[in-house]
Amino acid sequence: MKKVILVVLVAGFVAAMALPQAWGQEKKAQFSLNVGVQTNVWQGTSFDNAWFTLDARVGIALGKSFEISPEVMVMVDDSFNFDAVWLYPGVMLNYKSGGFFLGAGAVLLPIAFGGGESETATPAPKINIGYRYGNFQFTIYALTWTDEVDFLDMNFVGATIGYRF
Repeated sequence: MKKVILVVLVAGFVAAMALPQAWGQEKKAQFSLNVGVQTNVWQGTSFDNAWFTLDARVGIALGKSFEISPEVMVMVDDSFNFDAVWLYPGVMLNYKSGGFFLGAGAVLLPIAFGGGESETATPAPKINIGYRYGNFQFTIYALTWTDEVDFLDMNFVGATIGYRF
């Protein structure tokens, strides 16, 4: 559990260091808040659960076509009773072309609070594709649970819509 807390603190520190850059530089970095839904995709029980998400991202430009995006996503189940809350910190590297973006990176498997079951903070691969129009952005993503199962046996897919500040 100490490692989990340390990872969350480090991710928070990285995000806090990036935020002043996002607001202090014109068009070099942007902060966004996004809401969405995520579901499971694995053998036998795909699409039988829905979890709602809220995430914060900072897109820091790395030249004209690339950006690095630290992110933190909070997830709750569809009952909204907040008995279990999951936290996914991560980072993505995105390629941008016009309004479209495509990226890959890693998130830490959910750190659970309340009645959640996971406290592993194991890195998991994540891919995303999205489109930006003005201050709005739409993203679809997939991530793979890699803790105690074979690669690509437990996957999650989701979609978000957000506003960039």
